[in-house]
Amino acid sequence: MKKFICVLIFLTYQSPIFADENKGCDGILAKLKKECNIVGKSLDKMKDFSSKNKTIDQSLENIKDKLKKK
Repeated sequence: MKKFICVLIFLTYQSPIFADENKGCDGILAKLKKECNIVGKSLDKMKDFSSKNKTIDQSLENIKDKLKKK
């Protein structure tokens, strides 16, 4: 029982070090945050794209605008 309590105390004090949010994306568990990994960044880009192209008409207008700029 004494070993279990020691391990529990050790894990309790170590977890804030690994998941420190002030470091940005440098921590071990910080890589799981949406802002720090490739999947989360891609999802943000897809949401942005889908908000601009909700209908076929909007998509066609966006394509026409891009072609006119060139």
